[in-house]
Amino acid sequence: MASLRALHAFSLLARHGRASVAADMLGVSPSALSHLLRKLEGELGTTLVLRDGRGLTLTDEGTRLALGLGDAFDRIDEAVDSFKRRGRTELRISTVSTFATRWLIPRLPDFQARQPDVEILLSTSTRMIDLDRENYDCAIRLGQGNWPGVESTLLWQEHLTVAIAPRLLSDPAAPALGELESLRLLHSAARRADWDVWLSGCGAQHPDTGGGTVLETRDLAIQAAIAGMGAIVIDRRFIKSELEAGHLVTPDWPLVELASGYWFVRSPVRPLSRPVAAFKEWLQAGAP
Repeated sequence: MASLRALHAFSLLARHGRASVAADMLGVSPSALSHLLRKLEGELGTTLVLRDGRGLTLTDEGTRLALGLGDAFDRIDEAVDSFKRRGRTELRISTVSTFATRWLIPRLPDFQARQPDVEILLSTSTRMIDLDRENYDCAIRLGQGNWPGVESTLLWQEHLTVAIAPRLLSDPAAPALGELESLRLLHSAARRADWDVWLSGCGAQHPDTGGGTVLETRDLAIQAAIAGMGAIVIDRRFIKSELEAGHLVTPDWPLVELASGYWFVRSPVRPLSRPVAAFKEWLQAGAP
């Protein structure tokens, strides 16, 4: 029987196409990887890899073996990992990036202290996952809570308020709303309409709502505001630490509540496990 380690080395080379990457993933030197490949070729009695000045490429026989191996080693790794995790309880959560980085993660140590046996696996995505088919126990979604086929619990209604670095204001303690017109507006790419929504909601104006700086995420927009690049509109729950530290201030200007909110969602066809129930209760208790 061919050496499993040599087969693993060959499988990694076939998948990634580079000896250095395959060697690093296997935890050996490139020369040791080459030795394993030669050993496998000797055991199988055929040439699997062509060696030239450009690197290593598979022969026709090597390609046939790679197709035959498929994802066998991935499935072995998954089975071993699952075995190692026995006795531990997993909680797989999907959410959006801003909620994860600006609100959830700073509070997760408290949940872990309350549920020390629960292993959290947190993923962020902008797409709507299928809680019936995908391997997630629950999710936090942004919207109006009217998604079909899921059980939704409102955590909080979203709002928009203006946040600015205090040095940009003539009187940070009581700035006039008119000062906004002289400031550049900061936008996040996925929330370009937020400034228009806020201005319309409070009857204010700005000479250049379409201009300003566009950042890829709201987290980057917050950092740009701290740097003094302009003003942002944001849910103040996401800038709590920046407000407490004095890096940003929220003037006593109108707060505009939105129709959207953050919701805890789960599949009603799956049993309500202890970790999911505990997480839901913890979220509701900590939601502002």
